[in-house]
Amino acid sequence: MPTCIECHGVHAINDPTTALFRNRSPELCASCHADEEMMSQYDISTDVFDTYVDDFHGTTVTIFQSNDPNTPTNKAVCYDCHGVHNIKRPDDPDSGIKANLLETCQQCHPGATANFSDSWTGHHRPSLQDNPLMFLVTIFYALVIPGTVLFLTFLVGTDIYRQARGR
Repeated sequence: MPTCIECHGVHAINDPTTALFRNRSPELCASCHADEEMMSQYDISTDVFDTYVDDFHGTTVTIFQSNDPNTPTNKAVCYDCHGVHNIKRPDDPDSGIKANLLETCQQCHPGATANFSDSWTGHHRPSLQDNPLMFLVTIFYALVIPGTVLFLTFLVGTDIYRQARGR
């Protein structure tokens, strides 16, 4: 388990109330959660950080952090859902994340209904076992988008070739 200095530092103690700390907090969590060796000891997937960065909240926070880390963002960072000093395992009945997911979402999305929280896929990559539709859509886009770009590049190239031959 992390100690105070993992998050707050030793001599240059970071102020947790600043936009800078908030925007950099996912990186702070990733220092452990993206470490394969450390997470394997606790049977925790390192996909938690990657899937956070890939979703809307993480992408936005990453943009804020890279453009100007001192600019406040209202997007959820890790501790907004998981807490700060009271972090529990997701399968712990007292963690409240899964049991109270709707209430957690409603802290930032007051009009959210059960469908809103039910649409969250969790911190795992889509697979045929977990979210097969999302997995198949991801595969579809991974094939169609590059295929479309290649096809359009081919069309433009042949048009340029045709025009060059005509001159």
